[in-house]
Amino acid sequence: MDINSTMILLSGIAWTITYIALVYRGFKDKSYGMPLVALALNFTWELTFSIIYPPQSGGTIATIINTIWFICDIAIVISYFKFGYKYVKESLNVNKKTFLLISILAFLICFLIMYIGGPFFAQFNNYFNNDLFESAKFIAYIQNAVMSVLFVNMFYTRKKNNHPIEGQSFYIALMKMIGTAFTVGISYILLHPTSWYFMGVFIFTSLIFDLWYSVLIFRELRKHGINPLLRL
Repeated sequence: MDINSTMILLSGIAWTITYIALVYRGFKDKSYGMPLVALALNFTWELTFSIIYPPQSGGTIATIINTIWFICDIAIVISYFKFGYKYVKESLNVNKKTFLLISILAFLICFLIMYIGGPFFAQFNNYFNNDLFESAKFIAYIQNAVMSVLFVNMFYTRKKNNHPIEGQSFYIALMKMIGTAFTVGISYILLHPTSWYFMGVFIFTSLIFDLWYSVLIFRELRKHGINPLLRL
């Protein structure tokens, strides 16, 4: 197994743990653990690049991992629509119809970004070699940086409303960091030694904000008298 396949597998394991923990904590706490825009980006990426445009590179491992992630994402989406209204109401003071409209638009816009963006970037042969899944990875690095920022924002928003650890655990934060910057991020840099600099901005943004988020959750759990290492 080469370095790329190894890192894809390790990333798949780490992110699968993240997803399982998000589903578990979401239903356990009657909450949801992934911010709306992050969830919409994540869900539509996996829908688009595991079902509509299945990967041609990355082999069977990538296909299996993407499908597992998509199934887990369905459960996270359910937890969002089941428990998410109270958080949006607190933050934006909107009624349930507006909550549903905002949510549906977020998923629709993110789907269009994935569905149109994948083929659009793939056409740049000098970088993506007309490989649609290579362009999907490009989109994924950018969206992961956005997601990492949104998780930190979610923590502070919920802390202001006195429920910063609902739907959250230290393992969600830790495995998210390992699944992005410490696996596929390192792999990308090793595979593109002369052209990784632009993507490196997004890789290191993910790392910084994931580390920040991990420290925030760890400290907040201890503040509430909860051992971070014993809470899935």
